[in-house]
Amino acid sequence: MPSPSMPVAETPPAAEKGAIRMPARPDSAFAAGLPDRLRTGAVDFAHRASASFRPARTAVLGYLIARAINLAVLGAMALAAGKPFWSMVGSWDGVWFRDIADFGYVDKIPVSPAGKPYWTNVEFFPGYPWAVRLVGDVTGLSALNAGMVVTALAGVVAAWGLYALGRELTGSHRAATLFAILWGVAPGSMVLTMVYSEALFVAFASWGLLAVVRRQWTLACVLCLFAGLTRNTAFGLVAALGVATLAIVLRRREDGTRVGLLAPEARHPVLATLISPLACVGFIAWVGWLAGRPDGWVWIQDKAFNLRFDWGISTVQWMAKYLTHLGRPIYVVCTFVIILSVALMIWSFRDRRVPLPVHVYGGVVMFLALTTSNGWFFHSKPRFMLPAFTIALPLARLMAKWPRGVVISVLVAGAAFAGWYVGFLLYVINTNP
Repeated sequence: MPSPSMPVAETPPAAEKGAIRMPARPDSAFAAGLPDRLRTGAVDFAHRASASFRPARTAVLGYLIARAINLAVLGAMALAAGKPFWSMVGSWDGVWFRDIADFGYVDKIPVSPAGKPYWTNVEFFPGYPWAVRLVGDVTGLSALNAGMVVTALAGVVAAWGLYALGRELTGSHRAATLFAILWGVAPGSMVLTMVYSEALFVAFASWGLLAVVRRQWTLACVLCLFAGLTRNTAFGLVAALGVATLAIVLRRREDGTRVGLLAPEARHPVLATLISPLACVGFIAWVGWLAGRPDGWVWIQDKAFNLRFDWGISTVQWMAKYLTHLGRPIYVVCTFVIILSVALMIWSFRDRRVPLPVHVYGGVVMFLALTTSNGWFFHSKPRFMLPAFTIALPLARLMAKWPRGVVISVLVAGAAFAGWYVGFLLYVINTNP
């Protein structure tokens, strides 16, 4: 029985027979239907992702086999050298990434009495170590193991994205599959089995470039931002988006007038292009603020890490030296890898079936890789060129016509060579791959 202070519920007028029901408030109707819409959207996304992934399974499987071959070669070299195996996958740059994931960035740039900056972790972009920290927090894994999880998952997404891009550009399942796997067996690809950021960057770049080709401006912009948080080579993706936007702005209508910057059809791509570099530029600006000078990131890269822009003069000089003087054979191998990569780039530029933004992306990434001086890191050029995956497209078209046995032999040999190349740098020379 209700207490005196409790009002007795009465039948609302709307419940009476023949009464007119009032419509629900729009905000309450929206809130009530939101879970259903989210559930439907998630199911629809899962179906579309599954349908997209299904034809890419061979490419992803080939990529994972290449990673297994890498680890097998690295393990064999570790056993022969009597050195540790698993810890080496998180060495060199991996140490910096793990440090950022565990402790964050320094709050002050360490500088010597002579005014020269010491090595510091602000040189490394935050996208990859943030992902490592997230995985570590969720799973409880150490930074080393969480980094390997991030690299493995990002590599799968990258191989999937490269297949999708290759299929879009060639229309051939076999050429697209080879396009993805060729990237996975490139000479510097052993770092795709290490705590390095190349796999995550290419995951963003491959899908971002596909979005540019398909003129999906919002998606392209978002992926540019994520790529810009991962590596400065995101400028290649920004340039591709800019070229695609410029083509729209300069396009002539049927009446002969140009579209222009402010036309309705140009506003979305122009806005996406303007926003796309902000993550990369923002991080570089933050490092400059931390260093107390606008060129802080470039200053640290130059004075602490001996990396500076020189139009490729030092690259040519080192190549000439290793081709004409006695030295470590590994540097001669690296020289021929660079020559082959440049030849592939020129070959790819001759393919007019490929949209210009794709060529621009590959050209900018190759330019950044080859025009950075490399007194310490000449042998790292194969890794620096790894994000320039577009140069492998003509080779994928060619190999699609080869017999299956020949193709498999070439790919297995490439994966083994990639493992040996980085293993030699790690265990014999004891240097950064």
